[in-house]
Amino acid sequence: MTSDSQTSTNNSPTDSAQIQLDPELTLALAQASIAAYDDYEGKSFTPPPNYRFVARFTGWDQWIGEFGEEEKFGLAFFYYGPPRRMIVAFRGTDSVSDMFEDAFWESATFQPYRNSVSPAADDVCSGFNGIYSSRGGSMTASLQQQVFNLLPAQVSEVYITGHSLGAALSQLFTLDMRVSSPAAPITTINFASPKVGGQDWQSACDAAGATSAITRVINHYDWVPDFPQAIFDWWDNYVSIGAEFQTAFYGQNWPFDESACHSLLNLRTVLSHCLWLNPQVWTGTFWDATNPSYEMYSVPPPATAKDELIGKLKELRALRPKPLERGKAAGH
Repeated sequence: MTSDSQTSTNNSPTDSAQIQLDPELTLALAQASIAAYDDYEGKSFTPPPNYRFVARFTGWDQWIGEFGEEEKFGLAFFYYGPPRRMIVAFRGTDSVSDMFEDAFWESATFQPYRNSVSPAADDVCSGFNGIYSSRGGSMTASLQQQVFNLLPAQVSEVYITGHSLGAALSQLFTLDMRVSSPAAPITTINFASPKVGGQDWQSACDAAGATSAITRVINHYDWVPDFPQAIFDWWDNYVSIGAEFQTAFYGQNWPFDESACHSLLNLRTVLSHCLWLNPQVWTGTFWDATNPSYEMYSVPPPATAKDELIGKLKELRALRPKPLERGKAAGH
């Protein structure tokens, strides 16, 4: 295998309708999302090029009842302008508390910071909505209130981003901006977003103009963008909204290497190659950021529909032996 800068023959995407992404903006937003993870983990972080860090914000991770935990959930950056641009970046799942919230798929009603949503978004995932709008412990302001308090009076563009759980939060904030600050220009590019709500959610986003502001960047072989249907058949009413940009990469253990297929660092590697090409598709190999000895393969997005792929994935997951069964088979 060569280094992760290897580029082999570039193939045309199977979907001629694949949208085109701005390379510099998309990679800047990926870097902002990575910085949000690093900040939560107590690491030093690198702002996107030509941006400066201005603030962090927190959210409430509810466990059971009134019990929960306040955690850092994102960062805000300002452009060394003019123009007066801002990035709001939400981090994804990175704690046990986050996993509790990820599992709360009961419906909740979304309430904007100002004004009202019409039609009402009554079928939003309660876990995502709780992080966004709830307060607990010693919090004096919800994540929603904190982020809106960071918005300057005059701004030329607000770029909204996040990965995984953070991508779901970015979609809530996008709808909120369209309803609460409708004059503010916004662009949302998020990464590996799960589905946030059902038909009511989609109708609310369509009516407010939020749907047209959202682009979801995904890996075809990652099941998280199809969550919760990828695991739970009974949540078949959840929908994906906005435009979609597909990459396609996997390792030799797919579909049992979800962390590699879902990794934002791996997704950024593929984007850093494909976005500068025409068409924006990269065929090549690189090392897995989550396991440096693990080889990953980037290929053109296949023609196979995602729902067909998810059906096969469920079948394969059902056939996977339980840990105890594997132990018995190995003679342990």
